[in-house]
Amino acid sequence: MKKIYIPLVSLSLFGLSSCDKFLDELPDNRTEIDTVEEVQELLVSAYPNGLYMDIAETMSDNASDKVTLPESSPLNTDLYTWRGSNETTRDTPVFYWTAAYNAIASANQALASLEQMKGGNAQKFLKGEALVARAYAHFMLAYLWCKPFNPATAATDLGLPYVDKPETVVFGKYKRISLEAFYNAIEKDLNEGLPLIDNTKYSKPKFHFTKEAAHAFATRFYLYKGDWDKVIEHADAILGSNPQSKLRNEKVQQKSLTALQKREQNSSSAEVSNLLIAGVLSQYQFRQTSNKYGMTYDLMNNQIINARTHPLNLSWAYTVYGATVNNQNLLKFQPYYTDMNVSAGTGVPHTMVTLLSYDEVILNRMEAYLMKNEYTKFLDDLKVFLPVKTEADFNTSGLTESVIETKYNGKGTDLDPAYTLNSRQRVWLACLLDLRRVQFAFEGLRWFDNKRLGMKITHLKDGATIELPKNDPRRELQLPDYAIKQGLTANPR
Repeated sequence: MKKIYIPLVSLSLFGLSSCDKFLDELPDNRTEIDTVEEVQELLVSAYPNGLYMDIAETMSDNASDKVTLPESSPLNTDLYTWRGSNETTRDTPVFYWTAAYNAIASANQALASLEQMKGGNAQKFLKGEALVARAYAHFMLAYLWCKPFNPATAATDLGLPYVDKPETVVFGKYKRISLEAFYNAIEKDLNEGLPLIDNTKYSKPKFHFTKEAAHAFATRFYLYKGDWDKVIEHADAILGSNPQSKLRNEKVQQKSLTALQKREQNSSSAEVSNLLIAGVLSQYQFRQTSNKYGMTYDLMNNQIINARTHPLNLSWAYTVYGATVNNQNLLKFQPYYTDMNVSAGTGVPHTMVTLLSYDEVILNRMEAYLMKNEYTKFLDDLKVFLPVKTEADFNTSGLTESVIETKYNGKGTDLDPAYTLNSRQRVWLACLLDLRRVQFAFEGLRWFDNKRLGMKITHLKDGATIELPKNDPRRELQLPDYAIKQGLTANPR
């Protein structure tokens, strides 16, 4: 097998150590990528080999102080207090930044190689995957390092470098473009790539952007952008006439799976709800329980997995695991090791995670419905979603507009997104946010909801509260030091 060289997207984005390695290896490793098989191999690395979930959860209102634990991780403390971090180990902002731009580099090299090969229709599926993967990696960077999309300010808000060509010089020059231009580039790649994808080309489709996964990503992109019609269009394209059959059936799994089976199922290709899964360099499964600042017993059992967050005040079917009050989790992530040395007891830690799912798609559609004041359609989807997430059977006829508006009356007043919410939308959005918080606990999406909906975050530390209001610049991670030193504009502080 030929050794495939993947050029770094820009050494100015990665730092001097990357430059040294690049200069040492460049003469021997540059190999022409000129077959479909080699491009397919290259595209395996077009997905970030890192994880954002620990970063996002720790900064969100899904984290509090496990008061009986000592501070043992500067990274955990820095993220919890919104100071950011320049550590470079797994599960850090710098690691994910690097992983995302490396994924973009692979996508760009694949596209350049396909252009040189001129293979026509037979290679279109590879181009489609590369374009959507490039869009996804850029989007994830934006939601961690940039402000939420606001059409009134996007033309002047800072985006990031949108890198769409492979690097051909040791130091490429990059600059931050506007957030509007950045989102336009994501949308262009997504819309060009999605129709080209061919699911039949993959032996393990859930590790790739299939059409379904691409549509799922599109629902997230357009939800965060505020284009409700597009959210519904892309959700409709994959949910079909029986969406409940595509959701994770927590009720059945709670009764039929052991704890270890549940952990494996959550990020498995066998799980029908999973649309895009990945095995990434991460120790998140272990960090989430050992961190001083994270999911506490009170948060998990009284504010999230609690009948009070259920529209009908029923018990959820999600099982909370943990031998102590400081170890509360839902066993969503499967740890594993590569390059094992059994005698030495060493290996490289990885985590299997779900990146996109049908569960997210239907919740995204529900939010789009309520933003269009289509409450009946919202209720229809709620009647699909709740039965497979609730412990006991119940009659869905009890889910009425009156029930929702009575239970959530007066809630949602703290929400302050870029768009206007009427009083009724606030009430229904409060309901939806409970569903999203339950469904995506530990997955990092709560932080994205915190950001895009302008929610003030309050953390407890040393018996006092610290706050992060809507317009606080610390809501956007600071760029890595090395990227700033190479000329990228730093985020305000």
